[in-house]
Amino acid sequence: MLKWKHSPEKLRWTFQRINGLQLAICVAIHFWVSIFKLEWPIRYEGLHALLSHPEWLIFYSIFLVLAVYHGFSGLWTIITDRNPSKTVKKTYKVILIVSGVLLILLSEWNLILLGQ
Repeated sequence: MLKWKHSPEKLRWTFQRINGLQLAICVAIHFWVSIFKLEWPIRYEGLHALLSHPEWLIFYSIFLVLAVYHGFSGLWTIITDRNPSKTVKKTYKVILIVSGVLLILLSEWNLILLGQ
């Protein structure tokens, strides 16, 4: 029988899989919205009408955070596969966290501007 010790790597691995399932659900909802709620070709007016509703703004905000976390967590896994030194790990960790936060903030700002 496998014994799972609590470690940050196993917790990150588990959360990455759960996050992937959540993203799959969000992508399905996004496709549904794109096909059935918005007119084709998609125009600014349609996006504005959609994002002016708070529930869709919240949905896309959550979708954005999930996607950024999933992507940057995957990058972290790729970086740490080669077992770099602690200094290199720390440097990459700071770069990824700062980049992820900036990406989320800029994207949220754009979502809010589209909804106004």
